[in-house]
Amino acid sequence: MHKEEIFNLENISISIENRVSLDINLKVNRGDFIIIKGNNASGKSILLKLLYLKFLPEKGSVFFTGKRLNGSSKKDVQKFRKRLGVILQNDFLIPFLNVFQNIEIACQIQKKTQNIDSRMNEIFNWLSLENIKYEKIKNLSDSQKQKVVIARALINNPSVIIADQPESFLDVESRKKIFFLFKSLNQLGSTIIMTTSELSEYDEQCRIISLDK
Repeated sequence: MHKEEIFNLENISISIENRVSLDINLKVNRGDFIIIKGNNASGKSILLKLLYLKFLPEKGSVFFTGKRLNGSSKKDVQKFRKRLGVILQNDFLIPFLNVFQNIEIACQIQKKTQNIDSRMNEIFNWLSLENIKYEKIKNLSDSQKQKVVIARALINNPSVIIADQPESFLDVESRKKIFFLFKSLNQLGSTIIMTTSELSEYDEQCRIISLDK
């Protein structure tokens, strides 16, 4: 059965801090579960930024659902980003708003406010955020903030999830919940691309891309 191609990176070359040149050819299909591994400064975060279109490369081509993106493709880039849930390390939350408000904003930006309360309750239950839903971000621990970042990325049921070590700051039990949640979302059809220090938790069903070679 032919899988739908979500994006294709062709003959891309990126210089990383004038030390490492990252040469990329990569196809991602709907339903893929991809883990990117590599040593520090190998380019993992740069590759993720490229995949969620933080920038477009000067060399090579980026195709989204078969259409090439360039500097004049702003509408296509915006369309693609609406399908994404992005989980980054040190991702910024709004400190003077509470947990509920930070997640609600993601729904408002994408104009996906239908059934928002039931979706909120579901994600709060999954990530054990019920008791702090009205707590301001500035009062949370690093672990609690990370859960809010994950909740914000997943609240709109994205078809593509891009995550940079989503298990950061989480305790063992919370990590297990995240592992199970990601595997479940992938089985339901979500495409997942991530870096992780917990490779053994995923390796049975994943496609591994190493940047160390």
